[in-house]
This record gives sequence, C-alpha cells and structure tokens, in this order.
Amino acid sequence: MKSINQKSLLLVVFLMLLALAIPSNAQIPSPSIRIDPVEGPVGTSVSVRGTNFLLESEVRIFWEDKVMSSTKTDSRGSFSASIKVPEVPCGYYKITAMDEVKNNAYSTFRITPKLTKLSTSKGVPGSVVNITGNGFSANSQVEVRLIDLFNETQNLAVKSIQANEKGVIQVEFEIPNVPAGEYKIYALDSKTGLKTEYTKFTVELPKTTPPPTTSPPTKNQTEQTNKTPVTTPQKTTPPPYTPKRTPGFEVMIALGGIATALLISRRSK
Repeated sequence: MKSINQKSLLLVVFLMLLALAIPSNAQIPSPSIRIDPVEGPVGTSVSVRGTNFLLESEVRIFWEDKVMSSTKTDSRGSFSASIKVPEVPCGYYKITAMDEVKNNAYSTFRITPKLTKLSTSKGVPGSVVNITGNGFSANSQVEVRLIDLFNETQNLAVKSIQANEKGVIQVEFEIPNVPAGEYKIYALDSKTGLKTEYTKFTVELPKTTPPPTTSPPTKNQTEQTNKTPVTTPQKTTPPPYTPKRTPGFEVMIALGGIATALLISRRSK
C-alpha cells in the first residue's frame, strides 16, 4: 500500500514538472505559404510552397476566388504546386492555399504590364508594326513609345491607346523618319506609371530600285551589226512599146490625097 502511494506521488510530481516545462502560451504552428516570384506579367509560372497544413490532405490553390490547381500534403503537412498567372489587369492579387479542414494561408502577387508581340522586329521609316500587350490597368490610357538606344529620355514617336477591361492593348505603330539603326520600344501605363520591358527594334534604310543595266553585245550580235546588208536587184518589166508619132504626119497624108485627086480631075478634062 505504501509502495502504491509512493508511485502515485511520483507520477503527480512528474506531471507537475511537465506542466511547468511547457510554456502556457505554446500554440500549434499556423499554415503558411511562400510564392516565387512575387510579381510578373500575365502568363508567369508561380511556384507555391506550403507548410503546417493538415497531414496527407488535399490542398487547393486559389487565384482570388478561382481554383487554379490542387495537390496533396505529405506526412508533415507540406506541399508544393505551381500556377500560371491569368489574363487580368495590372494590380495586386491574393494566392490562397486551403486544405480539407479549411486551414488556409495566402500571399500577394503583383501583375506588371508587358508587350507580348511585335509583328516584326525591323522595318523602314513609314512602315507599320502591329503591337499587342497585356497586364495594363483596365480601361487606362497607354502610351507606346520609340526611343533612342542610348538616350531613353528622348521620345522619337508616341502612340496613345486605351486598354480594354482586361488590360489588353492592340495598336498599329508607325515607324518615324529616323536614321537607320537600333532603337527601343516600350509601353507606359498612365494610371500606375508602370512601364514594360524594352523591346529592340531595327530601323532599316529604305530599299531603292536600281536603274536597269544593259549588258555588252555578244560577238555574234556585233558581227551582225557590222555586216553590210546585201541587196538583191529587183527585176523590172519594161513598159510596152508605143511608136512615136511625127507631128503633122496625118496632115501631109491628107494634103497628098488632095493633090492626087486634083491631078486626076485635070486629066479627065
């Protein structure tokens, strides 16, 4: 009986010491996530890593209220996933991870504007380049600019256009009359002051049509040119012969006839 009381006393002392060793404010670690990168343009691949979620639980990844991906935690409550930034306007957006018992954590991602495509990377002055971009503020004024490669403060050409409700732009940009060489094109969001990365553009010299060239004559052509043309005499048919009449011939015959008649008349008398 005495032995049992001693064991009970030792157990109570052990529990008391254990309670004193554990801080009264000790808490279970809260779920957390880390994203990488924390900003970028539309289409960026974002890595999402989480810890302290429910063990071996399904986890869904949200972009604001839209489910973008799902994965499963390991035996420690950790997970790894990735999502792609959707086509939405410039700004800050919440990326949230939530497990089966609604444990959740979020982080913030910032969308920046970007020129997504130029129809060509080179052209002559006066040519038109079709430019598209996204990640701008919704319905904001956007300026597309051409600047010198070494002087970013000098705007050589500026074209203003309004982004749509998704922050997308499409513009026809005319290359100004500038010397041939390397230049840079970018776009500026007038609402946020954010600008896209620079895109190189090459201005070329206008193509000129060369004058027509004549090749030197060949030997055969020269010989044919220098040859004296041979002419073949043409046969001519003589005109039909018509005897010439002597003037007064008919008169002499008439006079002769008259004289003969007179002579005959006198002899008959």
